[in-house]
Amino acid sequence: MPDTRVELDFANGRYSFWLPLPRVLELERVCGNKSIFQMYDEMGAGLGMQGEAPVYMGGGSAKVTDIRETIRLGLLGSNAGFVDGSEIEVGPITARNLVDEYTFPNRPMIEGLHIAWSILHAAISGISLKKKRPRIRKRIPSREYLRASAIRNGCGGLLMRIGGRRRQIHFSNPCADAMRIDQGDIEGAI
Repeated sequence: MPDTRVELDFANGRYSFWLPLPRVLELERVCGNKSIFQMYDEMGAGLGMQGEAPVYMGGGSAKVTDIRETIRLGLLGSNAGFVDGSEIEVGPITARNLVDEYTFPNRPMIEGLHIAWSILHAAISGISLKKKRPRIRKRIPSREYLRASAIRNGCGGLLMRIGGRRRQIHFSNPCADAMRIDQGDIEGAI
């Protein structure tokens, strides 16, 4: 399931940004009752990427207040960051100071635009989290499967792992020989 929280490099560390419903409502209110969908469209209209770096492509109509408030409220919503390997809490004063120090006019506008758009993108579309896939255990083939495979192979041949080694097994009588294979030695069909 997609997450609506996003972690980004910002300011002097790596911060988590999240816009829960109360923060979304506050963002819309402080930005002139403009919906987050409208802000998302305005920010995204002029935003592009050149490799890993954001670039302004022209045509966007994002407002400075929208960018700064999205970042500030995203910081407040998550209340978390990592600076110099330590986890920190981000309260209202810290969030305001980070925005003042690390966004326009102290940093290029495009940096803040990209961060604000990423925060809104997570809130609107969600971010797919990369989780480790569970290890799929190979199913041990049943005797019926072995017998059917041997019959399908005609002159009788199965390629399988037995005792940890890959082996080709030939059957003179596929049905009878397949039944004599001890299932405890079979790790899975290949």
